Amino acid sequence: MEKPGTPKPLPQSQSQKRKLPSPQELISHYESQGLDSREASVKVIEDLQSALFRVISSGRAKKDKLLLDASRKLDSTNSRLAVVDAKLDSKPGYVQTFAIGLASGFALKGFDSVLPHFVGAVSQIWSSVRTVTKDSDSHS
Repeated sequence: MEKPGTPKPLPQSQSQKRKLPSPQELISHYESQGLDSREASVKVIEDLQSALFRVISSGRAKKDKLLLDASRKLDSTNSRLAVVDAKLDSKPGYVQTFAIGLASGFALKGFDSVLPHFVGAVSQIWSSVRTVTKDSDSHS
């Protein structure tokens, strides 16, 4: 059995005015050409698949290039945002900076009050060690 031709698309101005046929209308068109219901359904599906393929494949190289360029730009922007986000997360805010300043101030004040006691203790240990080593040298 010979295959009937596919319906020809209308010129652009007429196709804008006329609505697209429904699937049932397409099946009825092929049934009127002598195909049974199943064959007409398969033919409608084949036509729709081929039309979809033509729409997708037309201008595909240009679209692929644009998509690739847009994807590259998005990746670059995303990586820059990740770097900025990491920098912002690593730096303290105003409240944290103020708390760190207060803590370091108290630590320095505490260090200032502890330092004389520490230096005195170290000098006592040093003088004790010197005294012991002088005594051991004089006994030898």
